Amino acid sequence: MDSDGAGDAFAAGCLFGRLTGGPSHRCGLFGAIAGAYACTVPSIRTDAIGRAELLAHAAELEP
Repeated sequence: MDSDGAGDAFAAGCLFGRLTGGPSHRCGLFGAIAGAYACTVPSIRTDAIGRAELLAHAAELEP
């Protein structure tokens, strides 16, 4: 099993959404984006999605 930190990234994305005053659905969206990003990083590296990239991906997905 390869631990990729997707759950931690999801939690961080949700927390970011709550702390910035976002509605629940946006918090979930941020979490999903951050968790998915974590799955793309090889296990030998530690990397997190940046704020600008997170917001850009969220803007692409929101109606």
